[in-house]
Amino acid sequence: MTKKIAAFCGSLRKESFNKQVLDTMVQLAPDNFDVSVLSIEEIPLYNADIEAEGVPAPVQSFKDQLKAADGIWIVTPEYSASMPGVLKNVLDWAGSMTVENALDQKPVLIAGASPTQQGTAFAQAHLRQTLAACNAYPMQQPQLYIGGVPNKLSGGKVEDEKTNEFLEKAMNDFDTWMETLSK
Repeated sequence: MTKKIAAFCGSLRKESFNKQVLDTMVQLAPDNFDVSVLSIEEIPLYNADIEAEGVPAPVQSFKDQLKAADGIWIVTPEYSASMPGVLKNVLDWAGSMTVENALDQKPVLIAGASPTQQGTAFAQAHLRQTLAACNAYPMQQPQLYIGGVPNKLSGGKVEDEKTNEFLEKAMNDFDTWMETLSK
């Protein structure tokens, strides 16, 4: 059975390491995954006053795509030992309890890459905390911390064989995670 995956990167940088990881994940995805990569560039800063007047069109489109998905992939960099502000902003809109929570009971696969050896461990911890507040269900294991990423990329994608095997295993485990949660 085909599973719809909504995927996005928490970085706006054109040559983002994490966008390259996400692109690699899309290429390596199991055959039963239909992956849509969502853009977060047009999402305005969260403001409850704006939300009360009507959810902006880019936000509504983003939320609709999340709601239509069977699962969500979030690939995040780490800035100042946390997730980027742009990612937190997107989650504030997506998980809003005021209008509708597009993350409610959604399975989530988290990944992240960094030049540092610990990968994105701090960012992912904060991301998990935010997702818990949104009642989303992040997969607990494996945790995809990709450290030393500049040495693992070439030509806009991950070229490191062990990292690709790790990504493939995690995506297969995520398939099982989605099945488990759907019961």
